[in-house]
Amino acid sequence: MAHLVVAYILWFFGGAWGLHHFYLGRDRHAFIWWSTWAGCFGLGWVRDLWRIPEYVYAANKDPGYLKDLNEKAKLYPIPQFNVVRFAGEVIVGFLFGILIRICIPDDFVALFIGRVLSIIVPPFAVAIGVHLVGNVNPEKVNFQWALLGAYISIPMLTLDSGNNLVYSSILSAIAVNWQGKNWNRDYLEKRGLCKRIFVLTVCGLLYLSLWSSAIYFNATITTKEGDEVPLREAINNFFTSPAWADTKESFRNLYKYYQEHGWENLYNKIVDSLDPLGESKAYKDLGVHENASEEEIKKSYKKLVKQWHPDKHIDPDKKAEAQKRFIEIQEAYETLSSIKTKRAQRNKKSRSSSQDHREHTEF
Repeated sequence: MAHLVVAYILWFFGGAWGLHHFYLGRDRHAFIWWSTWAGCFGLGWVRDLWRIPEYVYAANKDPGYLKDLNEKAKLYPIPQFNVVRFAGEVIVGFLFGILIRICIPDDFVALFIGRVLSIIVPPFAVAIGVHLVGNVNPEKVNFQWALLGAYISIPMLTLDSGNNLVYSSILSAIAVNWQGKNWNRDYLEKRGLCKRIFVLTVCGLLYLSLWSSAIYFNATITTKEGDEVPLREAINNFFTSPAWADTKESFRNLYKYYQEHGWENLYNKIVDSLDPLGESKAYKDLGVHENASEEEIKKSYKKLVKQWHPDKHIDPDKKAEAQKRFIEIQEAYETLSSIKTKRAQRNKKSRSSSQDHREHTEF
């Protein structure tokens, strides 16, 4: 049995992802909320504030709710026109259509087959969006009518004007509200939780893959020189860059280390490679190796401090660079000093404990 308080808690903390709808068995509703930023940018989430009690009655098969629904179905054999549902069908249909359209790269659209696909496929996505909203309980719509309405607008579609998909969404919504909708008599039937989660997961992954494609083909990266580089080119260049080659080599070395030393030692190796204390960076900044003695560290530190002291530089650019380098050297020396002091204290404490243990054993 669904509880009103639980539904409101889920609405407050997870309403943007449709958790309260999933809890109440309204999976399509949940997916719409998740895929349209809390029901068309938060509007649906706010509207649920006073709609949740009715959803809870439906989930619990409340006798009073079922009686009212049956009387309404007898009075109106076909569900009445609902402005909010109609607007939702248009908006979600348009969003789905635009998403599919921007997934098709512009250079592919320049080809004949790409041109054809950019006209034919987006209206199909529009029909899916309209059908999805139209099937939110307790109503259902016919997909053929949603498809017919979406494709009527094909003569108006152009390659450069995604706004024409608005006409496709409106006509699709008009078609299902004119002839393609009915009452859903089976929506109160229970469905298995595993099946529900599986279906929503598949739909969610498909939706995320479409957004990933849209970002991949349309996003750009701006360099510090102000040049705009398409994201797909930047990614391709990254996989041929020295940085990626070094990354692959690091993973290969870690795998070899795992084969030789096992999981536990691999974890310690990874932690050390992440340099959580900044020790490796400090050695690098001071220009000494990691096994350098305290005397060698001090010697390098004094040399670098004299070399990079800001007062020795007159040029503003060089002075700024020297100031930055001087601070790095100071911080590196302080880091190593702090680390070595803590280790010395820990080793002293460890030796003292070992000595006390031996004395106690001998006594």
